[in-house]
This record gives sequence, structure tokens and C-alpha cells, in this order.
Amino acid sequence: MAGVEQRYLLRNPGARRAAAEAAIPLALTGAAWLLYGSVLRLWWTGDDFFHLRFQLDHRTLWYFFDAAGYRDFPSKLLTPLLFLSLDLDRWLFGLEPRPFYLHQLLSLSLCPAALYGVQRLWLPRSWSAAGAWLFLIGPVTASLALVLAHHYVETILLSALAVAAWAAALRREPARAWGLAWLSAALYFAACMMKEIAVPLVAILPFLPPPAGGPRVGFRERLRLALPHAGAAILYLAIRLAVLGTLFGGYGFVVTPSDLPRLALELPGKIASQLVGGWLSPAAVVFGAALTAGVLALLLMRGRRTAALVGFALILAALPALPVSTRMEPRYALPAWLAVAVAFAAGCRTLAASRRWAGAALALLACASGLWLNRQDWSVRLAASERMSAENRFFLEMKEGDILRQPLTLAASLKELAGLKQTVFHRPPAGQWFQDDLYLCLHPGPLGRVWGWDPAARRVVDLTEQIPVLRERHCSSIRSAAPLNASFRFSGEDLFWDLGPYREGKYRFVLAGGAEAYDMQRRAAFKVGRIGVLPLRIEYESPAGWVAYSPELRLREGASLRWSRP
Repeated sequence: MAGVEQRYLLRNPGARRAAAEAAIPLALTGAAWLLYGSVLRLWWTGDDFFHLRFQLDHRTLWYFFDAAGYRDFPSKLLTPLLFLSLDLDRWLFGLEPRPFYLHQLLSLSLCPAALYGVQRLWLPRSWSAAGAWLFLIGPVTASLALVLAHHYVETILLSALAVAAWAAALRREPARAWGLAWLSAALYFAACMMKEIAVPLVAILPFLPPPAGGPRVGFRERLRLALPHAGAAILYLAIRLAVLGTLFGGYGFVVTPSDLPRLALELPGKIASQLVGGWLSPAAVVFGAALTAGVLALLLMRGRRTAALVGFALILAALPALPVSTRMEPRYALPAWLAVAVAFAAGCRTLAASRRWAGAALALLACASGLWLNRQDWSVRLAASERMSAENRFFLEMKEGDILRQPLTLAASLKELAGLKQTVFHRPPAGQWFQDDLYLCLHPGPLGRVWGWDPAARRVVDLTEQIPVLRERHCSSIRSAAPLNASFRFSGEDLFWDLGPYREGKYRFVLAGGAEAYDMQRRAAFKVGRIGVLPLRIEYESPAGWVAYSPELRLREGASLRWSRP
């Protein structure tokens, strides 16, 4: 039977082309499972506990009719389809995380296939495959496989379908194109309702050239066909304004108009850092250089109109990240990464048109170095998630007198887990944690049974006998007389601060005597809500290895505070 199929394919060029077209997206989908399938062994991590608790505390389908629920949410989100997606998994599978990860991995695996299909409307097969492969192996994409509470991948799928429907509309006669234009607008609106990063897509659609092989459609006609999308964008923004009271907003950190110029100047560097994994390595240098060369080839060889379109697309892709870029997360760079991957594929195709082997060599270099970087980056990301997963699962089983040292999960999420431990998982309210070893210095007596992560064994182990050594090591590193200063002021529910005097090193806010610790920028602001009094210490960690702490500072809502140690 296989021999018959081979002879048929050899004699039928159309069948060969169809087989190749089907094989590439299938290969990309399979590659996603091979690259990221290890997420299936993880437990809940990160923001998962907060989202689970929030969903459980609110009425069924609250996100479709309860504006107050969105205002209770700490972040400025209008994402009803994201919440629906999470709820569907919960209704079908309960609180077992493996099906959630299966859902995430399935969605992620379909993204490069969808991106390949959309690129094929404008680019030949090999270059479309290169762009989709680059997108799949990029560190930004890898980070999405580990995050359950933010369905960026489903936003990409909906956006890709919207672009495909738009391209199909451009291929039809004007009188028959409106149905597809409205379908594209509906998919675009759904993408916005899944995640707000899709909103700028409306501005780029009319500027996309008609698909290869289709009729010529003038810019004026493309603008007319984009009217349903403009209506969808206006509807989304009107709903957002009515529900949240603002068109903008971030994830906790406050951005004032005076901050925007500085953040805008810093944003390209922050995005570029995320595109190569956030740290320099030989793989990152080669990958970054190859990407830059491919995009430059497109900008320099295709004329001013193409350069303007690519620049416009990159600016639009970066805009959603601007209000939240005080602390840059990999997922914030996703729209920019998508634009870079597509621009790189188009740039290699342009280079190959005049220097065939140069374009192919550049694409192969990027694809190979990207895979090299992906495996390095993935091992680091997965190790951190495996640690969080193991620590969180261990916390669920902790008994009275047990203490967990320096868990990676933020204290705010651990508090959510502590509540769910009783109400959902039906375990006794036992177990404590501390995230900063200052806790050991402030509690010199016996602590009970202390547990912590062993990176060599890759599991939580009993550290009780090591506590005296760990206490001595940290307490002896404290420089009690080291200069340190801080100023705080409140503006409504927002807390602004300025820490110093050091520009290098790390700052943290330490609460509850070391039980909670949060890495913070030297100068920033955060929405803290109505807190009354907030007691905290400032910790500074020097690049040389020593640390300094302020005494406990009691911040009072509505009041300013200045403290310094000369």
C-alpha cells in the first residue's frame, strides 16, 4: 500500500504539494509536544492559586455580566474568554492540573501551524516554515508553556484566524468579501476578549498587502473592509472603559504620564533581552545577530514602504507592553516576538531573491542557534517551575511545626494556597514559610522542622540540622552600618518609593520579619489598595555578597515617610 502511495505522489505534482503543505504544520505541532511536553508533570505554580480562588469565590460565568468582579481583580483586565477557558477546564476536570497543562500544550502546539498557514498566504513554503519554527523555539514562546493563568496562545490562534479570514476577504470580489470581513472582525473581537494584546491588530490590517496570487485591492478598499474591525475595536474599548473605568492599566505597578518617556526608551532593550532569554550566552549572541540580520535585510532591501510597515508593526506590537514594562515579563514581549519572527522570514526570502545561498544560510543559522538557545533557556525555566511545583505540592502536605525555607512562589500566592489548602483540598491549616533568611536572624531559637529545596536532589529535603550554619552565614553577611535610604509617599491607593544610595545590586521589600520578600526596582510605584499601616524593611544585596537592612518602617496610608542611614 505504501508503494502505491509513493508512486501516486511521484506522478502527481499537485498531490506532492498537498502532502508537503500538510506535513509541515503537522511537524511543527509534533515538535511543540517534543520541546515542551515536560510541562505535563508540573503542579500548580505562579498565579494559579489566585485565579482558582477568584473563580471559586464568584458566581458561575460572572465574567460575562458582573462588572464589579473585574473591579475587584487587582489587575486592569477585561478577559472574559480567558476566564471562560479556565472555567471549562475546571468544570470538566476539577482541580487536577494535568488537563490544564494538556489544554495549554495543545493550544501552544497549534500556534506555529496557524502561523505557518497565515504566512503561506504571502510567503513561499520554506520561508513560512522558517518563521513558524523560529516562533516556536523562541524563549518568549517557551515561557508560555509554563503559564496556565494567561492564555496568550489562544489569543494568537484567534488573531491568526482573523488575519486568515481577512486575507480570504481580499481575494474575493468586493461584493462577496463582506461576509469574510465580518467573520475576521468577530475573530479579532474574540482575540481582544481573550487578551488585550490583540487590540493593535486593527491598525495593521489595512496596511497588509493583498495575498500572493490574489487580485489587487487598493488601500481605500482595504480601509473600507476594515470598518467592521474598527467597530469591534471601538466596542471593546467602550466595554473596557465602562467596566474598568479606564482604557489603560497594568499588573500592579503604577505608571504615571511622566514615567512613559523613560519606559518607552527602555522598552526596546527590555524586549530585545526577552527575545534572547534574558541573559547573554553564545547561543543568544548568535541567535540575536541572525535575527537582526534578517530583519535588516527586509528593511534595507524592500524599500521605504516595507520599512515603514515593519517599523509600524513593531511599534504597535510593543505598545501593549509599555504600561506594564516596569517589571518586564517574557509574555509581555510576545506580540513583538511574533512580528520579529515574521519579519525575519520575509527578510530571508528577500535576501535569497538576490543572494540565494545567503538567505538560506541565514535562515539555517537562526533556526539552529535558536534551537540551541531554546534548550538552554528551557532547562532553566523548567527547573524553576519544577521547584515551584514541588514546593507548592509539599506545602499542601506540611504538618504542624513544619517551615518551608525560601520557596520560589511569591508569598501572595502562598497565602492563596494556604486558604485553598483548607477550603478546597481539605487539609489541616498547618505549615509556615519564610522567604528571606533574615527570619533566621530574628528567630535565634529552635524553629521546628525546617524544609527547603535541594537543587542536587531536585526535591524538598529536611534542612533542620543545617539551620545553625545557614543562620550564621546570612547573619554574618549583614552590614548593620551600611548607608541606606528610602522615601515613600502615597497617592490614593498607590505607593511610590525611591531607594538608595546604590545603583548596582538588588533591593527587596521584606515583610513579617522575613516571611515575605519581594524584589523591587529602585524607583517605582505599586497599587497597594487601602492598607492602613504597612510595616516593611528595605533589604539591599550588594554585588559583593553582603546585605543591609533598614529597621522596620511603618508606612501609614496617606502619609509620606523618609528614612536614611548615613
